[in-house]
Amino acid sequence: MKTKRISSRPNVVLIILDTLRADRMSCYGYERETTPFIDAFAEEATLFERAVVPGQWTIPSHASLFTGEYPTTHMTTQIHDTLGDGLVTIAELLHDAGYKTIGFCNNPLLGVVDNDLDRGFEEFYNYGGAVPNYPDISQSRPKILGRLLERYTRVMRRITAPLQDLFARNELLLRIAMHPLIVPLWQNSINFKGNTKRSLRDVVGYLRAHRGSADTRPLFTFVNLMETHLPYRPPARFIQKFAPYYEEDRGAQAFMRNYNMEHYRWMIPLTEPLSELSDRTLNDLYDAEVAYQDRLLRRLLKDLSKPDVRDNTVVIITSDHGEGLNNHDFVGHSLVAYDDLVRAPLIVRYPRLYPAGKRVSSLISTRRVFHSILEATAIRPEEEDLDRAPIDVEGLSLTKAINGFPPAEELVFAEAYTPDTLLALMEAEDPGAIETFRCRSMRRAAYDSRHKLITVGDDPDELFDVIDDPGETENLLSQHPEKVAELREALNTFVGDAEARRPANWESARQVSLDNAEISDRLRALGYIE
Repeated sequence: MKTKRISSRPNVVLIILDTLRADRMSCYGYERETTPFIDAFAEEATLFERAVVPGQWTIPSHASLFTGEYPTTHMTTQIHDTLGDGLVTIAELLHDAGYKTIGFCNNPLLGVVDNDLDRGFEEFYNYGGAVPNYPDISQSRPKILGRLLERYTRVMRRITAPLQDLFARNELLLRIAMHPLIVPLWQNSINFKGNTKRSLRDVVGYLRAHRGSADTRPLFTFVNLMETHLPYRPPARFIQKFAPYYEEDRGAQAFMRNYNMEHYRWMIPLTEPLSELSDRTLNDLYDAEVAYQDRLLRRLLKDLSKPDVRDNTVVIITSDHGEGLNNHDFVGHSLVAYDDLVRAPLIVRYPRLYPAGKRVSSLISTRRVFHSILEATAIRPEEEDLDRAPIDVEGLSLTKAINGFPPAEELVFAEAYTPDTLLALMEAEDPGAIETFRCRSMRRAAYDSRHKLITVGDDPDELFDVIDDPGETENLLSQHPEKVAELREALNTFVGDAEARRPANWESARQVSLDNAEISDRLRALGYIE
């Protein structure tokens, strides 16, 4: 793989704030001051007001960010899928052009589960999983000790990775792991949310160390934070600010304590509505986590705002998806295509291309982050990479929306592939809810400048005016049949085009979940069962 090199290239920092809703950020108009440090950063950047993610949960959404393709093209939509080599990733392209590529990730679904989404990274540190690995940026640690610790970590990760991967992929083991009596045994030991504070400290330390080193290569730094993902346990001072009743309300405490341990409830539709207190507690503690994460980000944002760093660094802040917080009878982020899940923040700072204080109201797919990084770094894929995945850098860069050019995508789409593991859990726990909520049916959304059509299966199901009704409360399906027909036709065309763009070998890249017999044999060999 070859890419054209250029003499002077900016550093790139891509920050994914996992599970962060745009409408819960004060820079997006939220009435609570949840993100003062990101707000200050956004004043020096360009903020995209209507960004939509291609997929509604971690794996398909990250695969789209890394490849610039919709899920129906890259087909990395399940835990057991592997990103095929028929697609080229942004890390591969930058690394081949001379960038040092490094990832700091808190989500075990990237870098721990074997899905190849960390492909192209020269170094990839994951703070989640049973054996986190960290960069050695300390000058005080004896070199021999550092080498021993690094070797120990590599050995332990080789031992534990297959078992962690096994639990992620197999429905029987996943069902066992989700039992409320079992959750406390692993939730802390496997670092489910990673370590936001340490990872950000390491990012800043690494960036500073690189600037002072003899390595003159530009950096591509990927950061994934999980602070706004369940379980919610923000520090007391943030709870006091956003949920002042919580300290004295035993009912609120009991709900959150139980909910934090019941992972299964985070994903399934609500067969019974939450009580007013439970709804308030869930939403307020989410806000507290948003504010706590923002506070932790302040040191990194300050470092990136140094004049000599700011002017030569592309910084992108976005999320992979939002979170359902008791709207439309859904919680979590596994099934639906409502804006609770598929609307994301998107803020880009790079003074050469993105004006400070600019707010863009055009509809944008976050898959275009891929193309925008290529434009900012002046990297153009060679023909062999175009054979792997056609890349329209000029047409899909976010700068087109800033400069008022006709949009490369007049319509934006979102796809909700239901996780197979969730269906397996529901089959065991509440099979009736699968049919009630049509969980086996694929959901997609098509947006034009004002309207949004949601289909379930191939059938139109809901139409919203997302300008006048951003909460998607009034279904206009029967009132605008012509608009429904127009968006449905566009959606059908999109699906056909997305399928046609799939690499020739895409099916061979998809892995098959291990059956229960094989799982049992491996667990028996490890001594977990007789």
